[in-house]
Amino acid sequence: MAEERVLEKGIALVGGKIWMTQSSPLSEKDLLSLVQRGDREAYGRVVEKYMKPAYFIALGLVRDPQDAMDLSQEAFIRAFRGIKRFDTERPFFPWLYRILKNLCIDHLKKCRRHNEIPLEGIQVAGKKEQDRELTEILWNGIQKLPFEQKEIIILRYFQQLTYREIADITSKPLGTIMSSLCGAKKKLRGILGKYMGFEERQRGDVDGTS
Repeated sequence: MAEERVLEKGIALVGGKIWMTQSSPLSEKDLLSLVQRGDREAYGRVVEKYMKPAYFIALGLVRDPQDAMDLSQEAFIRAFRGIKRFDTERPFFPWLYRILKNLCIDHLKKCRRHNEIPLEGIQVAGKKEQDRELTEILWNGIQKLPFEQKEIIILRYFQQLTYREIADITSKPLGTIMSSLCGAKKKLRGILGKYMGFEERQRGDVDGTS
């Protein structure tokens, strides 16, 4: 019978292989501990958990579906290569996000075409032509923001992260996050307001016309 040696809670070494010793799901820390020992199946479970948010963050930053898929996959590959240096006491996603963000920044610097990438593949709010047009204007407006503001808009409104979560994964002060978000929203309101006629109405109110 193969010798069994308990490595840590829920994990044992049997016959030279690592096995789960309980039916309950492993924590992220446990999974990453397995990954650091070379368990690719455990890493597959980590990738499965974070692949969707990583892809949509990349999509929001670079706007091209295929580029977003390639960049998010490359981020997971680089994270796996450096996993032995990762502190499993810390959450995995902020670390992955920093890798992904740097890849996206490098990609945008290289191609210099992110403002011209088409919107095919990005789901819009509705089927009406007006909805699609408004969505396109919104995306174009987001792409015109400085990278830091665009980043925060995507994390807050597309990934539904809290201010604190955004501060944690971007390593920025909470006040900076709130200030950047406020500035970004003001710029986007100007873009959408012009499209929807708010700007003209506000000017008319000032002139005393209706």
